[in-house]
Amino acid sequence: MYCVKCGNEIPEGRLKALPNTKTCVRCSGAQRVAGFPMITGKTEYSALQLMSQDDARRLQHMQQRRGTGASQFMTREKRN
Repeated sequence: MYCVKCGNEIPEGRLKALPNTKTCVRCSGAQRVAGFPMITGKTEYSALQLMSQDDARRLQHMQQRRGTGASQFMTREKRN
């Protein structure tokens, strides 16, 4: 089977996983996601939040910051 967008052959593994797919991975509308551990309460309980890779990188960078610079960085990010 061939991709309806680019005409390249759709790999057999993709067709096994998604038998009704009409597009290859590159042309797929699905976006890659990333997970980021989020503390959800006052306890040690945490959950994995799925988000875009850019948002996960931004949160990871903010998590590494310490002191008053961290709050200034977060305020600057909200303005952008």
